[in-house]
Amino acid sequence: MTIDYALSVEGVHKSFGRNEVLKGIDLSASRGEVISVLGSSGSGKSTLLRCINLLDIPDRGIIRVGGEQVQMKTLRHGSVPADMRQVERIRSKLAMVFQQFNLWSHMTILENVMEAPVHVLKRDRGEVRKMAIHYLDKVGIGDKLHVYPIHLSGGQQQRAAIARALCMEPEVILFDEPTSALDPELVGEVLQVMRDLALEGRTMIVVTHELGFAREVSSRVIFLEKGLIMEDGTPEDVFERPVTDRFRNFVAAMM
Repeated sequence: MTIDYALSVEGVHKSFGRNEVLKGIDLSASRGEVISVLGSSGSGKSTLLRCINLLDIPDRGIIRVGGEQVQMKTLRHGSVPADMRQVERIRSKLAMVFQQFNLWSHMTILENVMEAPVHVLKRDRGEVRKMAIHYLDKVGIGDKLHVYPIHLSGGQQQRAAIARALCMEPEVILFDEPTSALDPELVGEVLQVMRDLALEGRTMIVVTHELGFAREVSSRVIFLEKGLIMEDGTPEDVFERPVTDRFRNFVAAMM
């Protein structure tokens, strides 16, 4: 029986010059699955997300989103997408929440959330406005519609970035260490929004250092080390019965 994955990658490699960052990653996410990706700095976590979203182009490997395989072609200097229109379509099924909030400073929060659905997806502005207000309410900042990013806390800005991702109505949301740029007292409010999204059945891949979140919310936990997956299992399996000493040492250092 063929499983209808929301996302799958097979044999993904990525190098920058002589530095091989990803060394053949296989990863699949079923619909509604929350996968936390752990690893030390330089392990390849963010590069993996950027390859999935085609912000970085893999040197080789297969990426499928919603069952659709990204078509690549090989040129003298490496692989490139064969059809940029397909890339745009694939990206419309994904949404990425970055470490830095990447909000446009000259736009209000409402305008930030509306921008991509209106101009990228070409959706009706009136309908998008209703959706944007709905999602800003969902993340708890519905009273900040007409405020500019500079007047929000870091936690509020990151919640606005999550609302922006949700307004694209993606099949998969990619989170790249979404709390790493926040003051400690603001981390909890962002993690709570992510917990709520997980309970809704959203498909999420979360690069994080928040071990408690990974253990509590994830359906699977993956540990990357030097561009390879060293652990892959349920939170209980990975945290209680790790197969590598490297992960045990990683957890001990993080505690």
